[in-house]
Amino acid sequence: MKIDTIVTDMDGTLLSPDRVVTSYTMDVLNECKKRGIRLIPASGRTHPSMRPHMEKLNTGMPYIGGNGSEIIGADHKLIEQLTLDVPLACEIIAALQQEGFYVQVYGNEAFYYEKECIQAERYKKSSGMKGVAVGDLIAFLNFAPPKVLSVNDPAEVERFCPIMSRRFEGRATFTISEPNFLEAEPLGATKGEALMRLARMRGDIVPERTVAFGDSMNDASLLAFTPNSVAMGNAREDLKKQAAYVCRTNAEDGLAHFLEEHVL
Repeated sequence: MKIDTIVTDMDGTLLSPDRVVTSYTMDVLNECKKRGIRLIPASGRTHPSMRPHMEKLNTGMPYIGGNGSEIIGADHKLIEQLTLDVPLACEIIAALQQEGFYVQVYGNEAFYYEKECIQAERYKKSSGMKGVAVGDLIAFLNFAPPKVLSVNDPAEVERFCPIMSRRFEGRATFTISEPNFLEAEPLGATKGEALMRLARMRGDIVPERTVAFGDSMNDASLLAFTPNSVAMGNAREDLKKQAAYVCRTNAEDGLAHFLEEHVL
């Protein structure tokens, strides 16, 4: 492969199951950097949650957050942020809450939810973000968020995702980032669309010279950007069928092994 750009999901892909970049993966990425190969993470996480990882990776490149609702510069400042307007976000929250989903929204450097619960505590721990309980979430929301995240059993998430996609068709985008995460973003906020916008901004990101890695539904548009698409061994089966290649799991440093074997 003649590759000059690596684009990758984070959780379930670049990060190990412990949500860290392993020393082996870091060594391979540093070798890529020495050879002039660029790294662009594209995550469902919003930029405050991505930043600690990005500071360690030190890519010197922009990156993509919020499933494509954010493009962030190498200086960790927002270049672009797409948002859901308040009435639409409230309508989405109400529909999710009616089905028994835990729901949270994002603003500034924090995420907001109604009351303390195990889902909020788990998200604080996994994301490293500040979480704030606000009571009635719909009454609280007076700003346009980049996304709405909801949590439920994986079977309910799979069932309800297409229902919400049909209900809000032409107004919002719905995807599954982890088996129990159903997310709503503004139109145009997919990882693939954000990568295309970033490619137009820069003029030097070419699909044929890009390799893309992912593991979940929200990575499908990212993999569609390039003929060099790689699904993780732990990926959804439908994503594996879409990808040109399947590598080892994230528990086995699959991304790093693939880069070492096929790119370096």
